Amino acid sequence: MDATLPLAPPPGFRKAIPDKVKLQVVIRQDSKCSSCGQRLGKLVDTEFDHIPAVQLRCWDPEAKDTVPPSNDVEHIFAKHVDCHAAKTFGSKASKRGADVTEIARTKRIAKDTEEFRRRMLAKVDPDVEMPREKRPKRAWPKRSFPKRGKHEGTRSRDQEGGAAADG
Repeated sequence: MDATLPLAPPPGFRKAIPDKVKLQVVIRQDSKCSSCGQRLGKLVDTEFDHIPAVQLRCWDPEAKDTVPPSNDVEHIFAKHVDCHAAKTFGSKASKRGADVTEIARTKRIAKDTEEFRRRMLAKVDPDVEMPREKRPKRAWPKRSFPKRGKHEGTRSRDQEGGAAADG
């Protein structure tokens, strides 16, 4: 069974949104921001958000586009610049759920899954060459601890009490 995971778009993939699509999106939204509901101002103050984010979509190598297509009118929303930034980068209090955080999380999980898959395949097929894993750094210092005798350097409770009573 050779199940392949859906790939993310290649690095740097980003199709420009045509003006026709932008106009269709603004008309669909009745010239209101999809986040806050306020009227959209000038085109300079308006940004277009892909939902789901382009980097979170699966890549179709035959069409050389994402699934759903990156410039699909139904998956693009017009927003104010600050509303779009809040969704893309998250709030100051929490980054969870922000596009940038989810993209990084998805890439990390995909990498871990692929490493796990390779290890499992190597167990089944010993001919598969596994990349050598780096050993983690030692948690303990390399130098040895000072050696002491069995009773050297320790004081009994009687000795501590006697010294305190004399002082």
